[in-house]
This record gives sequence, C-alpha cells and structure tokens, in this order.
Amino acid sequence: MENMKKPEFGLLSGLRVIMIGLSVAAPFAGELYAEHGADVIWIENPKVVDSARVARKGGAWQQDRRNMRSLAMNYRSGEGREAFLRLIETTDVLIEASVGGSFDKAGLSDQTLWEHNPGLVIVHISGFGQTGDPSYVKRASYDPIAQAFGCAMRMNGVEGIPSMPAMPFPGDFSAAFYAFGMSLAAIYKRQQTGKGESIDIAQYELMMRLQSNYPTDYLRYGLDYIKEGPHSRICAGYGTYQCMDGEEIYILLLGGGAVERGLGVLGLSYGSDDFPAGSSLVPVNTPAGDKVEAALSAFVSTHTAEEAESIFCAARVPCSRLMNYEQAKTNPQYVARQVFTTWTAADGKTQIPGVNVMPKLANHPGQVWRGAPSIGMDNEDILAELGYSQEQIANMYSEGLLDSKEYFEP
Repeated sequence: MENMKKPEFGLLSGLRVIMIGLSVAAPFAGELYAEHGADVIWIENPKVVDSARVARKGGAWQQDRRNMRSLAMNYRSGEGREAFLRLIETTDVLIEASVGGSFDKAGLSDQTLWEHNPGLVIVHISGFGQTGDPSYVKRASYDPIAQAFGCAMRMNGVEGIPSMPAMPFPGDFSAAFYAFGMSLAAIYKRQQTGKGESIDIAQYELMMRLQSNYPTDYLRYGLDYIKEGPHSRICAGYGTYQCMDGEEIYILLLGGGAVERGLGVLGLSYGSDDFPAGSSLVPVNTPAGDKVEAALSAFVSTHTAEEAESIFCAARVPCSRLMNYEQAKTNPQYVARQVFTTWTAADGKTQIPGVNVMPKLANHPGQVWRGAPSIGMDNEDILAELGYSQEQIANMYSEGLLDSKEYFEP
C-alpha cells in the first residue's frame, strides 16, 4: 500500500490542520478542511481503535475521515510528545475534542503550544467548556448530553411521551461548523496581528444559541416552549401529513401567497370571512383552522405522497415528501447536482459510495483525493517531513508510541 501525495486544490490549499477527536464534532470540522484542500493530520490513539471505524460498519470513518492522513501516535509521552510539538510548529489549526481541561492537565496548555507556534489557532470542543464550575467542566459528554443540558431535548417529541434527542447529532455538527468557521475567522485575524487564537466551544451553549427566539421569549415574557410534535401549534396546514399510500409529506401554508394558493388547491375560498385577503397564516384551533385541517386530511386521503407533493409544488406551496435514501438515489434533483458519489478506499481498490463534497464552488471546488486512511497509514511520511530518521521512527514503534494497521472494514 502506497501513501498518496495530496494534490493542490480548493480554497484551503496550503493550510495544515491537526485533528484529535472521536465520534463526530472534531472529525467533521477537520473533514470540512480536508475536503477543501487543507492538509489534515488525524492523530489517532495507537492502542484504541476509533469508534467511527467500527460503529455500523464504519460508515462514519469512510465518509468523514476521507482526504485525511493518519498519524497513530501517543502524542502525550516521550518522543511522541516531542514529535507532536514539532508538528505544532508547522500547523495552522489544532482542533481537539475532549473533556474540558484535558490538554492543560496533559501539560499542553494554550500557552505551551503558543511557545512553539505563536500563530497557532486552537479549537477546544467539549460538552461544558474549558472554564466555569469545575464540577461541570470535567463532565464527560456526547451530543445527547449537550442537547439535554442545553434545554433543547425537551423540545423534541410530543406531549405525553418521553423527550428524545434530535437526530442526527445537531450538537456535534453545530460544534463542527462553529469550529470550522471560527478557526477560519481566527486565521484571517492572524494575518493582521500575527497572533493565534484559542476558541472554547461548549456544545451545550451552542444548543442554547440555536434556539432563536425561545430563550428570549422566556427570559423577557415568561413564555416557555411547548412541544410542537408533527404539527405547528400556531398555523393550520403546517406539519406532517400521511397520504393514501402510507408515505408522508410536510407542508407549510405560510405566507400570503402560499396561503392563497394552498387554499385554492384545497377548494377553500381565499378572501372570504374565514380566510380574509392578506392573511399570511390560518391560526390553529379556530373554525378556519379546523376547516383547513379537515380539507387537508381529505386531500391526502385520496392522493399518494408523490401526487400531493406535485400538486402543491405546482401551486408554489412549500411541500416535500419525507424522502428516504432509496428515493434520493434516483431523484432527478439529487442526480443533477451529484449529491452522491463514489471514491476509492485506502486499499486502492474498494469503491465507497457516499455523499459528495459540499457546497458547490465555481472557481476552487473541493474534491475527494483519497479514501479514509488506515490506522497509522501516514506515520512514516509525516514524521519524515518533520526530520525524523527511519531509525528514530523504528524506535518509536518499539516503544509503543506508534502503531500501524491495514484497516479497511470493521
């Protein structure tokens, strides 16, 4: 197996990123860099296999570690630590996810890292942040914990049944997007000041920040959130409806034009006493709202989901079937925009199907130049770039500081 050399492409070519983290948040932030041209080095634990490689046949590893290089090295001890600090000197961004304070405890504080690279941008991702009440800072966390503590999980589901986490992993993915965006902003600022930055991402805070008006409404007026479930608690004709074929659509009779045209589809008179001209919504739990719900129920009972979607969309009413992967594979919009693609795995032969690089760029598009790496696939290349001899690298293997495994399927 030969290690491929990264081609030059994308908006971020020339940047080097170190990513240290399991699961979703830090890896996906690193993946955003990797798909758009940065050299992303994934530092793995040489003794413990990343859960992304084994969970559900390793799809997360194949999809969200592609384009990365793997350095399976104990970066906290002995020569591994020295190699890590040498690598830091060549790096633009470090993205790490761990319990708050872990890097300080390991003797790798921001100040220590800046002594080796004053321009380094450091992103810490944790459930509860790097500062605050010590009993919270040291808590372990995953996405659902952030949703629970961030007042978001109680919003999901319907009244009378236990609350449930939103899927798939909004706490993790929002942290990844914040890490990506804010670290790029820090790189921009570094161009002006020459100084790096430390970004402290607490996932529970992001879950609170994503709630728009609801915290403000409570803090100002005492208005708390009530679980919405599959239908809006404000607007009639806004929610999920099951059609005659058992498939579902989601529709929004919202906005003056959509209300007028949607009522026309349902055979209801816009401009009448029930539905006055200029109405931007029909309130629920009103005689008019009840008429809309009854008419919609009758409509979906005589149409398939595909038919209902086609009719409402032709009337320029926001509506979509609840698509599944099988339908998406052949949908003309998915196909036209090449949402799905394939790439070659690290073994050089297996073809991996998955989601393409996004978003579309006109002048400097991202690309997939290699599949997700095997464990320690790039140890020798990376350490040689740092000036390590083959003998030194061999000694690190013998001391258990490095490991390498040809790993393609769980």
